[in-house]
Amino acid sequence: MSEKLTGAIEELQAHLEQQLQEASDTKKMINALRKRMGLDALYQDVSVEQVGAIRADQYYGKPLAAAAGEYLERRKQATTAEDIMRGLEQGGFDFDATGWKEKDRLRMLAISLAKNNTKFHKLPNNTFGLLSWYDQAVLAKRTKEERGAKQVGSVEGEKDADVEPAEASA
Repeated sequence: MSEKLTGAIEELQAHLEQQLQEASDTKKMINALRKRMGLDALYQDVSVEQVGAIRADQYYGKPLAAAAGEYLERRKQATTAEDIMRGLEQGGFDFDATGWKEKDRLRMLAISLAKNNTKFHKLPNNTFGLLSWYDQAVLAKRTKEERGAKQVGSVEGEKDADVEPAEASA
């Protein structure tokens, strides 16, 4: 009896995944048409939910960059470091092997992703995506503009440069 129910559940999950894909495609089309009209996107949640759960061992034994990259590929959209961390934990990523304390994991993950700018790209809304998803010309221009802004900011705020934030010293 339970085999029949398991088969029925799998069949329903496949059907649901197809429906979610169709809904996501429709939302993307609506967003594209609105963009063409000069309007903002109506739907922010255009990714297809993964109906099948992340396997408990999916990221076990993998290097951090590989596991995070695989998770982002699965999501097919930029996401927060917190979501990435949760996904990696669900997939059995061994954060203990990194040596990161549990309370520091999120911060360390965000730093690691931000520093690995050959694979990941940090967006202005504090989400991370795969570098390969973005137009290199736009990224190069943005990086050049940021460098210019940092130089201007460092000249203006030079006298405050010796003062460390309270969080950094704690």
